[in-house]
Amino acid sequence: MCSCFISDTCFHFAFVGILVPKLSSRTIQQAVGVVGCIIMPHNVFLHSALVQSRQVDPKKKGRVQEALNYYSIESTIALVVSFIINIFVTTVFAKGFYGTEIANRIGLVNAGQYLQEKYGGGVFPILYIWGIGLLAAGQSSTITGTYAGQFIMGGFLNLKLKKWMRALITRSFAIVPTMIVALIFDSSEESLDVLNEWLNVLQSVQIPFALIPLLCLVSKEQIMGTFKIGSVLKVYDSFAFWFNCFN
Repeated sequence: MCSCFISDTCFHFAFVGILVPKLSSRTIQQAVGVVGCIIMPHNVFLHSALVQSRQVDPKKKGRVQEALNYYSIESTIALVVSFIINIFVTTVFAKGFYGTEIANRIGLVNAGQYLQEKYGGGVFPILYIWGIGLLAAGQSSTITGTYAGQFIMGGFLNLKLKKWMRALITRSFAIVPTMIVALIFDSSEESLDVLNEWLNVLQSVQIPFALIPLLCLVSKEQIMGTFKIGSVLKVYDSFAFWFNCFN
């Protein structure tokens, strides 16, 4: 898929589209859903919890700053890689199917078949590449959601459980409703795609409920001490947050 992007797609139009996106009224739902499925509000809690997992003496400012620097590098690399992958996937589908009659019929279930018909097999069939990508994305989403749920259960509810018991409970809360929904909508593939889109929209709606408390907490000197965010970063984060909300 990356080779298709590099060889056939004009970098100029792709770059301009990233900086100045243009959307029709018919694609607002998909655009809002993309924001939700990429940012995923539960990842805000997960990243905060992962910082606490590092054994750093909070009294030693140098060690705390070093940990923050490494964590910033780690998060930046993860976000950049995720951003690049999403660009490749979106661009390949746009290049191959935008404006065609079959564009509205493509969903998660049949996307691999359409990609296979459009770009062919080669040494390693693109159908398998798409399948591996879906499996990896599903595992990543499931693992992050599970970890976030475990940290929230341990923090907000102050429950002290063994790791296997905590994992079993949180995984059950995730898997059982998913299986019920899959069985209910099993008769219609289009219904599953519509449901998936609205779930992503729901995640986008939930983003403010995760980010607003986070911005408030990291701005307070009583909580963060000398590591509170500065005025410039606070204004930038607030602008980026409200820009995403209104767009």
